[in-house]
Amino acid sequence: MVTLAIASQKGGVGKTTLCVNLAYAMASRGWHTLLLDTDPQGSVGLSLSRKAQDRCGFYDAVHSDLRVDELVQPTRLPELQILTSGQNVSFFDSALDPDRADSEVKEIFRVLGQRGYDLIIADTPAGLSGYTGQILKCADFVVVPQQAEPLGARSIPHVLGALKQLHNEGHKVKLLGILLTMMQNDSEACQSVVEELREILPGDYLLRDVIPRDAEFLEASAKGVPLALLRENPPSSAIVFEKLAADLERRMSLRKQEDGTEEQAHTPLMD
Repeated sequence: MVTLAIASQKGGVGKTTLCVNLAYAMASRGWHTLLLDTDPQGSVGLSLSRKAQDRCGFYDAVHSDLRVDELVQPTRLPELQILTSGQNVSFFDSALDPDRADSEVKEIFRVLGQRGYDLIIADTPAGLSGYTGQILKCADFVVVPQQAEPLGARSIPHVLGALKQLHNEGHKVKLLGILLTMMQNDSEACQSVVEELREILPGDYLLRDVIPRDAEFLEASAKGVPLALLRENPPSSAIVFEKLAADLERRMSLRKQEDGTEEQAHTPLMD
């Protein structure tokens, strides 16, 4: 099992849009995927269905004796399941001390790891401390969505510094890349952000795929569906997530079993 956290110092950068659409794209590629919402705003549930958002989830498992594996919800895509943030999300009133929070989060990932997922994608609260920090300590990889605007780009060195500190503390999380969101190709300001990030980021940490500013993303969110399911013929912008899924699949070295055992059967698109 591979755990991928989606984290950013800032809110409003498109984390939930990325999580919902990337999880759908990975599941469509045959990976048994869990979309995990750890953002107390409950944006994943809000994006998908009222029924989903009314169920107990991650924070209920953290703050009570509920078993997290009993809170996972199925979707109509057999390879995709969801664990919402739940009802007990007012953790400012019932905050755990850091050591206990670390222990509870680790136990949740241990239990989820027994369910046979290929991939867990975790949407996190804004910022890199608190529960986001605890998720990062359990994650294998992190993608940082970054709005294509100059002030936001200047926070990237702080993100890199925080991840380096986690490494120094012995945690395994690895940065897969910075993903530009709300990109406008005809904007000089957006292009200047791309150039600035290319100068400060090592190697290929700036992902080649970008998420454009597109009204169809808002429409899909309002209707509670991934962009690929917005219409019978998916909008052209949905291919961004297909390309991103393929790139991240390679970066995470996700591979099917090669030990001679039978691979999990997946639902074909056609008979």
